[in-house]
Amino acid sequence: MSRQRSGQVVLALLGSSLVAAWLRCWHLGWGLAGPRWFFDEFVFGLRAAAFVPLSCASFALRPNDFGYPTLYGYLAGGATSLAHGLGLLDEVRPAAPGVLGILRGVSALAGIATVGLVGLAGVRLYGKPVGLGAAALIAVAPLHAMQAHVASTDVLLTAWVPVALLTAWRLGTGGAASSAVAAGAVAGLAFATKYTGLALLAPAGWAVAESAWQARSPARLVGLGGAALAGFAVTAALACPPCALHAGDVLTTMDRARITTSSAPQIFANNHLVSALGWYGRPYLYELVASLPYGLGWPLALMALLGVGIAVWRRELADRIVLASVVPYFLVMGGSAVVFPRYLLPLFPGLVILAARAAFAVGTSRQTSRVLLAGVWTYSFLLAVTQVARFAADQQQAVAEWIAAARPSGAPTRVVVATRSHLMLVYFRMCEALLRARLPCKAALDGHWFDSAPDVIVVPEWYAIAIRRDVPDGPAARDLERLETGAAGYHEAARWRSRPYLQREFYTWLDPAFAGDLWQGDLGFAVYLKGPDPRRTLESGG
Repeated sequence: MSRQRSGQVVLALLGSSLVAAWLRCWHLGWGLAGPRWFFDEFVFGLRAAAFVPLSCASFALRPNDFGYPTLYGYLAGGATSLAHGLGLLDEVRPAAPGVLGILRGVSALAGIATVGLVGLAGVRLYGKPVGLGAAALIAVAPLHAMQAHVASTDVLLTAWVPVALLTAWRLGTGGAASSAVAAGAVAGLAFATKYTGLALLAPAGWAVAESAWQARSPARLVGLGGAALAGFAVTAALACPPCALHAGDVLTTMDRARITTSSAPQIFANNHLVSALGWYGRPYLYELVASLPYGLGWPLALMALLGVGIAVWRRELADRIVLASVVPYFLVMGGSAVVFPRYLLPLFPGLVILAARAAFAVGTSRQTSRVLLAGVWTYSFLLAVTQVARFAADQQQAVAEWIAAARPSGAPTRVVVATRSHLMLVYFRMCEALLRARLPCKAALDGHWFDSAPDVIVVPEWYAIAIRRDVPDGPAARDLERLETGAAGYHEAARWRSRPYLQREFYTWLDPAFAGDLWQGDLGFAVYLKGPDPRRTLESGG
């Protein structure tokens, strides 16, 4: 590649990275001042705060803290320690706004870096046009932009995928043992980020097989395979020492997760398969029909699936390498009855590369292909913008202030929040707002919403969707029906709806759960007051 063309590639990747940076940093501080952040972020806040003061204990895990490996926490903890040393943090505790901001910053930076890495992988495997197109597409992939707004491992895990493609390509095109070590090491870093990163051994293993087949050498297969496994083991141990020192705890955690997701998926409200979804409410079909269109935007999802078909048809070396990163992961994750869309994020790098490749394969000319890519990019960009705009936690405070203003002066007000469990109540972040408004906050569990004859019942829209979607004939559904019809002696007095996004009606038609998620903060709330609706009383009397 000439110096001029190299400069064009760098500028194009820089442009896509700037778009990605804006999407991932806009609204990044949502809920931190409340505090109304996503409750799960506290797990990583504990790990990051442990790095101040820095000691050997900072790198350890508590006995029951093996739900996630350590690499994400180490990176955030290192950044927290540095920021504290420079005097940039006012306080260091797990829920401190500065600590949680750093945690989200690590995720956002990983998301931005993924753009360049996907572009480089695309250029290396399929050439400059495909690489630049893929970088532009991952920059605006809606779910990828959304997930960077909470502290979680998923975006960092996704960042390792294009690196795995690059190392696998190098190994599959005649790389030496060092290339095998590098390919295994990337899988080790992915595993130390999240246990499902183990899937990145698949492209490494495929590249080992490709290299051995080309040389017609079983000895090369054994040698390179051993080098890849060694790279994986050493890197995983260095990036997650507790995983190596307490391998039994890791295996127990992984097995517990497998048992839970297979035997009791219903505990994941709004995020498990249900028969009400119809013919695609089953493994694999749901991911293809609902999750991927939601996460990528339906035009990009269709283009990606077309790219997969083209790759299966042509089966070039680059196709085989990319498919080795996509197919095994999809077969494992798509077979689960638990269907968090973020679980599919590691598929995105390979899918956007194949989508860009498909655009240039079906276009009648280079210009036609660019127009097609531009149309797909525009839709995903608009969907991403309208989704990111929804990250906010102001509704909870507005609800609490409304209730406080609506109660009679000086009168005690008993407030309950509808919830499946006390644990779920903390995800709604409603109690903090009520307590700040000097109002009580108690849980109204399924089948017991009216037991204490509360004055006010608050129903999160997210939970109302879960009731209708997951258990439409359960006790909570009966409570909700009595509440909405007025049979229980309450009337709807106020409602806050979650913010809309591009073609929300279409995506919620695919799955009502796509109306919003807990980690966006903006849940929607309905407030019901005891007694008849005064508006209806006036109407009937007049």
